[in-house]
Parts: sequence; structure tokens; C-alpha cells
Amino acid sequence: MKRQNSPLFLILGLVASLTPLSTRTQAAAARDYRPLAREIFRELIEIKTTDSGVGSTPAAEAVAQRLRAAGFPEADIQVIGPSARKKNVVARLHGSGKAKPILIFGHLDVVEAPKEDWSPDLDPFKFVERDGYFYGRGTQDMKGAAAIAVTNF
Repeated sequence: MKRQNSPLFLILGLVASLTPLSTRTQAAAARDYRPLAREIFRELIEIKTTDSGVGSTPAAEAVAQRLRAAGFPEADIQVIGPSARKKNVVARLHGSGKAKPILIFGHLDVVEAPKEDWSPDLDPFKFVERDGYFYGRGTQDMKGAAAIAVTNF
């Protein structure tokens, strides 16, 4: 008796054979951007974006510069805010117009972080990676998310 292959079986076999390649390709692409994301993360953490520090404007300018380097037109990047020290960046990435727009937003300022409130071997505005953890003011709220957003554009 001759055995016939089911079309479903062939499709599943094809998908199974391509999935590892696809997964490896995606993982390689993700690894390629990790150093950039970490660099942007470090840059943002080390800008003292508190009221007593430099404010949020230098971080907004740093993000704007990264977006320019990524190819955003100058006309689509604005660094604006209520005062010279409290600005943020607004950037527009043009889509195809076929789908509804999305808004990604966050903040770059952080609350005060007196050095004496931190462990003696840590500076709140020095990016440190230790034992798989990141330390620095803004690592949890919100500079990590900002670094990820900038890296993806």
C-alpha cells in the first residue's frame, strides 16, 4: 500500500523546519541592538535630570540627537517644554497611513537622589551593572523604557 502525505503534515513539517531558523535570526537581530540599548540607557542614567541637577532638557536633547542619527528628519523632532530646564522630546515617525497612529510616551526627569541615601559604593547618577542588575536613578522609572523606545527607532 502506497503511503500518501497529508498536505497538513507537509505544512507542519515546513513550519517546524523554518521556525528554528526564524528564532535564531530574531535572536541574532535582538543581540545586535543590545549594546546600543545599553549605551543609550547608560547615557540617560548619567544625566542628572532632577530639579537640583540639570533638569530634563539635556536628556531630551540626547534623545533627539539619537533620533537624528537614526534618520529622523529635523522637522519631525521637537524639544519642547514649559521652561528651558524642563523640556522633553516629541518625535514623529511617519507610517503608511493604513493603520491608526500610536503614541509612545514617557518622561526623562527623576526625583532627587541624595548620595547619602544610596549604598556607599553606588552613585545614583553613575550607571552600574552588577550581578545581572542595573543600578542608577531612573533604571526602573523610566529611563530604561525610554532607552528601549529610542533603540527601536
